[in-house]
Amino acid sequence: MDTQTTLRELGLAGNEARVYLALLDLGSSLAGEITKKSGVNRTNVYDALEKLIEKGLASYVISTNRKYFEAAPPTKFISFLDDKKKEIERKKQLVQQLLPELEVRRKLSKEPQEATIYKGKQGLKSIAEDVLNQKQTMFVFGAEGKFSAMFTHYAEQWHMRRGKLKIPLKMIFNEKVRETKTKANFPLAELRFITRDETPATTWIYGNTVAIIVWSIQPLATVIRSKEVADSYKIFFDGMWNNAKE
Repeated sequence: MDTQTTLRELGLAGNEARVYLALLDLGSSLAGEITKKSGVNRTNVYDALEKLIEKGLASYVISTNRKYFEAAPPTKFISFLDDKKKEIERKKQLVQQLLPELEVRRKLSKEPQEATIYKGKQGLKSIAEDVLNQKQTMFVFGAEGKFSAMFTHYAEQWHMRRGKLKIPLKMIFNEKVRETKTKANFPLAELRFITRDETPATTWIYGNTVAIIVWSIQPLATVIRSKEVADSYKIFFDGMWNNAKE
């Protein structure tokens, strides 16, 4: 069995494997001695030692102002591999959480769509009026109350008109605005709250339309009209809704 090849298969880079084997042979030793034994140049020896220490496969002590390095017991590879397994499982969980959003992005890039850009307050009002015209349930996430803040009077009137038209609204807010938003009087609205980083954009989903609004002094919105895209966003919304708190 080629020991260096096996160590590389276990997750060590070439220089790390050579330095680790040199440490096993030498016992506690100085960097210069490790350089000679391993055949790795001094700069790369220090890099390899640092990585081995991070992996828990080497350590050092300081004696008379000099660093002496030594290899961890070979049995340490078991816990090293266990740690790698845990890290892989953690990354798998992260991928599972991201899959719905990534799938939406993939479909966005493949499907022929009708997309329109709206700029400024009047552009956003056009989208809000389109919601009322379509009379479909509206789903909103990334909501921080910026629509109401930007259009105080119009927003109040719009919600009243939406209520009269019996258009349901489901909104997911950031947890930090819970106290403010639970006091708001939104007709036919269900609110839930989630703890996550703030985003500069709000997404509206209604009928076969998705509107992604970036809030700034001059707000900008991208409106995509596509049943497949809207359905994908609704699936993503449902996942967030199920994880959000009332």
